[in-house]
Amino acid sequence: MDATRETARGMTTQHRHRGARRRGTGRSVAALTSRLTRRGALLVAVATGVYVVIEVVSYGVAYPDAASRARLAAFGDDPAIRIMQGVPHAVDTVGGFVVWDAGWILQVIVAVWALVVTVRVLRGDEETGRSELVLTGPIRAGRALLAQLAVLVLACLVVGVTIGLAFSLAGAAVHGALLFGAGVAGVAGFFVAVAAVSAQVFVARSRAVSTSAFLLGAAVLLRMVANSADSRAWVAWLTPLGWLDQLRPFADDRWPVLAVPVGAVGVLLVVAVVLRGARDTGAGLVRGRERRRPRLWGLGSPIAFAWRTNLGVLVGWVVGIAAWGFVIGLLVRSVADFIAVDPGYRDLLAGLGVRLADIPRTFVAMGAVVTALVIALFAAWRVGSAWSEEATARLEHLLTRPVLRRRWLGGHVALLAVSVVLLSGVSATAMWLGGIVTGADLSLADAAASTFNTVPAIAVFAGLAVLVYGFAPRVTVAVTASAAVAAYVLQVVGPMLEWPEAVVGISPFRHLEAVPVDPFGLPAALVMVAIGLVSTVAGVAAFERRDLVGA
Repeated sequence: MDATRETARGMTTQHRHRGARRRGTGRSVAALTSRLTRRGALLVAVATGVYVVIEVVSYGVAYPDAASRARLAAFGDDPAIRIMQGVPHAVDTVGGFVVWDAGWILQVIVAVWALVVTVRVLRGDEETGRSELVLTGPIRAGRALLAQLAVLVLACLVVGVTIGLAFSLAGAAVHGALLFGAGVAGVAGFFVAVAAVSAQVFVARSRAVSTSAFLLGAAVLLRMVANSADSRAWVAWLTPLGWLDQLRPFADDRWPVLAVPVGAVGVLLVVAVVLRGARDTGAGLVRGRERRRPRLWGLGSPIAFAWRTNLGVLVGWVVGIAAWGFVIGLLVRSVADFIAVDPGYRDLLAGLGVRLADIPRTFVAMGAVVTALVIALFAAWRVGSAWSEEATARLEHLLTRPVLRRRWLGGHVALLAVSVVLLSGVSATAMWLGGIVTGADLSLADAAASTFNTVPAIAVFAGLAVLVYGFAPRVTVAVTASAAVAAYVLQVVGPMLEWPEAVVGISPFRHLEAVPVDPFGLPAALVMVAIGLVSTVAGVAAFERRDLVGA
C-alpha cells in the first residue's frame, strides 16, 4: 500500500510539473508574440485615436450651429453618400457624426492591420523555424496557436480601448465612445480570426493574406449593398463592417449587439485551433500540386525576383487604390453640391488654405491628398518588405555572389518608384470613371493632375523609408508610417488650431497646391523630390556600411 501511494504521489507530481512547464511554454509563446506585434499595435492604437480626435475638432469647426447640422443630416441621406458612409444616426451630435464619418474608415484600417499582422506572425513563425523549436517543448500546436491568438485579440482590444478613451476625452459621451471602440475592436478581432483560419488552410503567406483581403473586400461590398436602400438593411448583419451600424453608438447604444462579433470571433478561433491540429507544421490543409511546370520568370536578377515575390501584393494594392479612387469619383457631385450650400464647411476648407473657386475640383484635390497618404504607407511597406530577405538570410547567400549591395537595394527603390507611378495612374483613372458614372464635371486630365501632384510628397516618405532601412531596418515600416500619418494630421489640425506656419510647414502635404484648381507648385515639388533623393542616397550608403541583421 505504501509503495502504491508513493507511485501515485510521484505521478501526481510529474503531472503538476508537466502542467507548469506547459503553462510556462504558453507564456513564452505569448511573450514572443507580444514582442513581435506590440510596436505595430501601439502605432495603430495611437494613429486611430488621434484620427478620432481630429474628427471631433473638425466637427466643431465645420458645424457650429443647429442649422449647419441639419444640412449635414440632409446630406447624409443622399443615396450616393449613404452607400459609402452608411445610414446617419445622431449626426447632429459630435459622437454620431464621428461614427458616421470615420467609422467605416477606421474599420477598414484596423481590419487590414489585423489580417496582415496575424498572417505574418502565424506563417512567419513556421517559415523561420521558430514553431518547430517551440513544439519540441511540452506544448501542443493548438495550445501554442491559442497563446498567439490571445495576444493578437488583446492587441485589438487595446486599439478599441484607445479609440474609446481618446473619443471620450475629446468631448464625446463616455458610453457611446466606449461602445464605438468596442465595435471597432470587434471588427479587428474578427479579421484576426479570419486570417488565423486562412493561415491554417494555405502554406504560402501571400495566399493567406490575399484570401483574407478578398473576404474584407466582400465585407465592404455587402455593407454598401445594405446601405443602398432601407429594404436591404438586413444585409448589414451578414458583414462585420455592418455590425457597427447595428450598434448605433450615441443613438440607441445597442450593447447586446456586441454578442454578434464576440460569438463570431470565438467560433472562428476554435475552428483555427482545430485546423491547426489537423495539419503538420510547415504545411497547410490545401496542398499544392506535386508536379507542375517550372516558372522561371523573375529568377534572372535580384530586381526581377523582387517583382516576382511582390507582384501579388502589388495587385492587391492596385485593387484597393482603384476602389478608393472610384469612390472619390462617385462622391464628387454630391459633395460639391453639399459644399456649395454649407457655409460652415466652406469656412473649414478656407481655414485649411483651400481655395474654393471650383468646388468639384477642390474636392478632387482633397481626395488626392488622402490617396497620397495611402501610397506613402505603401512606400513604407514596400521598403520594409526588403527586410524579409535579410531576416531569412536569403540576402547573405545573394551577396556572396557578384551582387553589389547598392544594386540590390537600388532595385527595390526602382520597383518602389514604378509602383508609385502605377498606383497614382490607377487612382486617377478610377476617379475619372467614378465621376463619369455620376455625371460629375471631371476630366481624366484633371484627375491625373490632382493625383500626380502629390507624388513629390510621397517621394519624401519613400526617401525616409530607405534612410531608416539603411540604419535600422527593423523599424522601417513603423517609423515611416508614423511620420506619414503625423504629417497628414499636422496639415489638417494645424491650420484649424491656428498653429504657427513654421510648425505646420513641417508636413510635406502642406506644400502641395490644390491641383487642378491651382497651378502645380514646381519650386516646392523640386525641393521635396530633392529631399527624397538625398535621403535615398544616404540610406543606400548606410546600408553598404552596416552589418546584415538577422531575425
